[in-house]
Amino acid sequence: MPVPGPGTARAFVADFGLAKSVATGSKLTRTGEALGTPAYMSPEQARGEVSSLTAATDVWSVGCVLYEMISGRAPFEGETDAAVVAKILLEPPPRLGFLGAEAPRGLGTVVRVCLAKDPRRRYPGTGALREDLDRVLRAEPPRVRVPGGWHWKAAAAVALAATAGWGAAAAWPRAGATSAASVPEQPSRVDSLAARACALRQTDPRRSADLLREALESEPRREDLRLERGLLLWAVGDGKEARDEWARVYEEPPEGAPEAELARLYSGLEALWRLGHEAGALGSPGAVPHLEATARAGGRAGRLAEGALAAARRAWPTAREALRGEPGWMPALLRGYVEGHDPLGDKALAVREYDQALEEGIPFGWAFSERGRAREDLGDFLGAKHDYGRALGIAPRHPILHLNLGNAKRALGDLAGALEAYERALAIDPRYAQAYGSRGNAKWDKGDLAGAIEDYSSLLEINPRDALAYSNRGAARSDVGDIAGAMADFEQALGIDPTFALAHYNRGNARTSLRKFREAISDYDHALKSDPNLAEAYNGRGRARVAVWDFGGALADFERVLVLAPPDSPAYRNALSNRVITREAQARQGGR
Repeated sequence: MPVPGPGTARAFVADFGLAKSVATGSKLTRTGEALGTPAYMSPEQARGEVSSLTAATDVWSVGCVLYEMISGRAPFEGETDAAVVAKILLEPPPRLGFLGAEAPRGLGTVVRVCLAKDPRRRYPGTGALREDLDRVLRAEPPRVRVPGGWHWKAAAAVALAATAGWGAAAAWPRAGATSAASVPEQPSRVDSLAARACALRQTDPRRSADLLREALESEPRREDLRLERGLLLWAVGDGKEARDEWARVYEEPPEGAPEAELARLYSGLEALWRLGHEAGALGSPGAVPHLEATARAGGRAGRLAEGALAAARRAWPTAREALRGEPGWMPALLRGYVEGHDPLGDKALAVREYDQALEEGIPFGWAFSERGRAREDLGDFLGAKHDYGRALGIAPRHPILHLNLGNAKRALGDLAGALEAYERALAIDPRYAQAYGSRGNAKWDKGDLAGAIEDYSSLLEINPRDALAYSNRGAARSDVGDIAGAMADFEQALGIDPTFALAHYNRGNARTSLRKFREAISDYDHALKSDPNLAEAYNGRGRARVAVWDFGGALADFERVLVLAPPDSPAYRNALSNRVITREAQARQGGR
């Protein structure tokens, strides 16, 4: 670029560190990361919604610069970055009523339009802004009009609804709205509490919910704050209190307001995820009615409800189609859920969707847990352990989070840590059947077979129809020499599920120990019919076939193990040694 000549003024862009191509969407900063100097960030930047940044974001920053040039101070100031961000999201800038006498008429209007919270109410780009600035310099009135009806409560509703992932309240009319010229410079106590709550929502959702409770005690008809408080309570594991908050919104909705649809949507989603964790069931009566009601209402919330309904019914392709392309962190959570729970889903994609949701939205304890499950499916047990720990930092009284942490630690070989986690889960809920089962597995790994049998028995007292618990207890009983008790347990397991491969395999092992080889072979046959990739069953059948002199069949079984099992696994090593022994036996038989 040539150097400008004397007397020539030229502006240069000095830093592209925060630049983003509007055409390609390319960016250097990761999704969900707040961009820029806080005092000049737009609300969408402050929320970390990189995918939502447009030319209107630049208009906001220009408005901040104009405001500071006119007044000598930034429009939003605070002692900390969090305080500045809270004001950007929830407070109007102080009025420019102290413009200098030489300031062109109409410039205050231009600045107020630049600083509209909703990017759709700003200038669409710098071209339109420049046209109005030129008009002001020519002493002509600007073409744009100050956004009407902007009111503190409306601003709070927009900001809080936007935190739900899609800004559904951006056009909510609020009763008693006033013109921008009459916006009070200082917010009320309720508004100040809401601003403090917003600043804490990412770092301390529990405290944020408490601040909103204080605000609602003074102004109970603030449905926007009640919606947000429900989300925060859901995040920290207080599902019942969250449902109570949302019920107050959709049971007595203000006329024409969409808050009721959001409240129903949140209630349905909370039921979907809550039951998915606590009872292992999807599409329950608790989730479906709320989601169906929201879907019938239509709109964006309705589309998300349709996707959630499809997920609840395990119609995974339909759910994907309904949620594809929907911006915001709540749709990202749903897409992560679909990929994570679909047996054929893309677990790596599930992790990425949860990454986006957790960076842009509220730090839900169960969302960290769901990401941990997806990471476990990918074999990333260390990442899963980290996620479960993060989840427990948010919702420490949720027993399934302790259970999941214990399972990750067990997979990493930390049996002492796993047992401690299971103890914590059972201290919270002494009738948590899964925790007894997992603790029994860890005790078995540690060599405490008596303790494992005791835990499986405790599980069966709570859930006498758990076929896996019978099979596991039977295997442990077999290992301590209680073959009669083991056989009774296997019969119970197969009475519940006749196709249960593990129970057939374990009973085959018990029959092998009793030297009932042909009956054992029959059990292994049934196990492999249900699960053709169960390498251990091929090993067991191979050993039983050697005992009945079927060396060819045994060698075929051991070869199959070498195809299915990882080379570093016990099954693989056993198959190698068994194959050598079998070939020697076959050679001896041939020499006779």
